[in-house]
Amino acid sequence: MTLNKQDVVNHMMGFFQAKAVTSALSLKVFDHFKKGGLNAQQVAAKIASPVRSTEQLLIALHAMGYLQKEGDTYVLPEEHHAFLLSDQPLWLGWLGRHIDTFLYPLWEQLPEAVKTDSNQREAVFGDNRSWFDILYQNPDDVADFQEFLGKFAQPFIEGFVSQYDFSQHRAFLDIGSGIGSLPIAVANAFPDVKLAICELPQASAFLRDKLGSQGYGERIDVVEGDVIKGYLPIGDFDLIHLGWMLHDYAPDTQVTILRNIYNAMPAGGRFIASETPLNDDKSGPEFTALLSLNMLVSTDGGIESSTSEYLERFKQAGFSNARILEIPGPRMLIVGEKTA
Repeated sequence: MTLNKQDVVNHMMGFFQAKAVTSALSLKVFDHFKKGGLNAQQVAAKIASPVRSTEQLLIALHAMGYLQKEGDTYVLPEEHHAFLLSDQPLWLGWLGRHIDTFLYPLWEQLPEAVKTDSNQREAVFGDNRSWFDILYQNPDDVADFQEFLGKFAQPFIEGFVSQYDFSQHRAFLDIGSGIGSLPIAVANAFPDVKLAICELPQASAFLRDKLGSQGYGERIDVVEGDVIKGYLPIGDFDLIHLGWMLHDYAPDTQVTILRNIYNAMPAGGRFIASETPLNDDKSGPEFTALLSLNMLVSTDGGIESSTSEYLERFKQAGFSNARILEIPGPRMLIVGEKTA
């Protein structure tokens, strides 16, 4: 691949677009178009902002394709409502707040992270507690994180549930399930499978409330555990899933996590990790490569890996028949078994 100068300029100026969208979501500009078109003066009044700066933002949103324009009136296309209106399940404002609060400040420190091969939490937050300890100190930040992960996971969940036969298992435990989107989808498709979620104590109350509000409080149990410390109440669950979590940790910690899960599993059980691996020659894909930099600035040694590297760690932890299952959607399944 060869880039020209404009390609580089576009990469460098990409934050213009990101900040315009996250600012509009933060101000909930799009919500005011739910019932129809508005001009700049009307929007300015609704968001309690000056007309001139409001119109500058509206012009940018129109130029980027988020709004349409009819004369002086701006209109939010109907097909954009599902992810731009804050009362919709797929609202992306959760992600916008997480970007502005955590990711953007951390990425400003990327040069130092590369020079020192270390996260930048202390430089940004004045606090070197773990990423999750910092995140979980504020319930609003927990909600933002879990909600946007649930949105990100939806294409993966659709592929997983449509392609994998969960009915071959009697009980399914999902570790670190976000807002419970995967167990909910399994509950709907496989009514005879026993379901539970294993979550950190700091996030379990949020998750129980979330499941209860969706009518799954009785169907899906929530148990507390810690994959790193090895406290895992897996019991007789014969299928365990760990979703998009191994990349949060350094390779040696990943092996510890895998070994803890292996030791807690019943003989004959199956373990599946879902990840977005790098190509085996480390040539991409671009999103995963950039996500690895996000792990660098935010976590304690977290890194993206290739499928061969993940499979080797599965073998080190003791799993047999380690293999890759490809499914529709953005993630791959890395599968291992504990021999009976």
